[in-house]
Amino acid sequence: MNRRDFMKNATRGGAGFALGGFMTRAYGRAEAVGPLAASALSETDRVLVIIRLNGGNDGLNTLVNFENDAYYQARPKIHITKQEALRLTPTQGLHPQLTGFKELYDEGQMMIMQGVGYPNPNRSHFRSTDIWLTASNSNEFLNNGWLGRYFESQTPGFPDTLPEHPLAVDIGPVLSLALLGKNGAMGIALRNPRQFVNLVERGNKIIEDGKIPTPAGYELDFIRRINFESLQYSSQVRDAADKGANRVEYPTGNSLATQLSLVARLIAGGLKSKVYLVSQGGYDTHSNQLNRHNTLMRYLNEAVTSFVQDLRQHQLQDRVLGMSISEFGRRTKENGSAGTDHGTSAPMFFFGPSVQAGIAGPQPNFGQVDRRGDFYYDHDFRHVYASVLNQWFDVSQDVVSSIFSSNTSHIPILRPKFDLAKVDFNADGKLDFTDFLEFAQAFGTNETKYDLDGDGNVGFGDFLRFVDAYRNR
Repeated sequence: MNRRDFMKNATRGGAGFALGGFMTRAYGRAEAVGPLAASALSETDRVLVIIRLNGGNDGLNTLVNFENDAYYQARPKIHITKQEALRLTPTQGLHPQLTGFKELYDEGQMMIMQGVGYPNPNRSHFRSTDIWLTASNSNEFLNNGWLGRYFESQTPGFPDTLPEHPLAVDIGPVLSLALLGKNGAMGIALRNPRQFVNLVERGNKIIEDGKIPTPAGYELDFIRRINFESLQYSSQVRDAADKGANRVEYPTGNSLATQLSLVARLIAGGLKSKVYLVSQGGYDTHSNQLNRHNTLMRYLNEAVTSFVQDLRQHQLQDRVLGMSISEFGRRTKENGSAGTDHGTSAPMFFFGPSVQAGIAGPQPNFGQVDRRGDFYYDHDFRHVYASVLNQWFDVSQDVVSSIFSSNTSHIPILRPKFDLAKVDFNADGKLDFTDFLEFAQAFGTNETKYDLDGDGNVGFGDFLRFVDAYRNR
């Protein structure tokens, strides 16, 4: 078996090999970093950060329907009270620990999409996770991920020609299935940049010197040799981690915060990866949910809030879109252990200056449930993925259609880009500071010319739309 076939089959057989806590690169023969691969993704410097809430987050206690009697009837012991919920609308509010999310929502920088799921939902953690990571149908089994297929569409010379920087970074011990392509892994997995570099350097030295210091080294030597030419990115990771610095203090004892702090460092340090994956476990709340979920929400809020503040300190917030996913929601009704069992659809959260802020989709309908008493989905998660690729990374519809096996429709997630004529207030054919000064003079008025969001007033929402147009001019 040759080098490429070995690595291709190895990654298809599972998540891949873990060496010292890190995923080996499964690029096959990768001898060059060529201009084609280097330029394929250079049209945008945008970054997508995906937060996995592992275990199945309870959507009903995250986005609370505090005016719905059916919610309290279904959860007499574990509900969030109307007084506790952080009010977003007259009928809905956030979990009381999500104070930072509430601030982002009020600032017009958070979107909550309700009822995200898929047809014929599977309630197994493992199977439903695979469905979400591969973007397959519930009866379809794929061994490559939606992001892996996306990156393959953007790097036609891969794997013989590698991009200059890793396409994606999974902050964890093993590369996510989402990042596996048809020809191998399309990203790297790491927990600590310095350890990652040390692993690469130590592995290469062992190969060069012919010295294998431990019995396990004999077994690992074959894998190291296969990946000798493919571990291209150690210097980029090291340099970005050394150059980047966190400008806010992240909470200690919070794994998600630690992961996001590393993401912020790598972005600030100049690593040109397009996607970062982080995760938070513990959401399988079959018992004692109020206390457990309260802690999870606090950690989630602290981590995301620190990350956003860090990006703002670096003036990088406009480049980053955050998105949460979870393999399923929880049952509508509480169980006998003051918890909830595996359910179906649940909300997704998006944050960043470019999001179309607000709550999308209808509220959960307790009167329209499946035979097990759980909600039907309103948004197919694959349509959400397709919308993110199209709107955030400007991926064409033809390419999007090649990535997903089912037909996808687009859901507005980002604010629409404005025609120049709508924001070129002085009509000089360009968008610049003079247009901003004219807009500033109209702030607080009801002048139609400057009311970009159409709410009858020139306010902060209009300012965000002007900034978005300026950034994309």
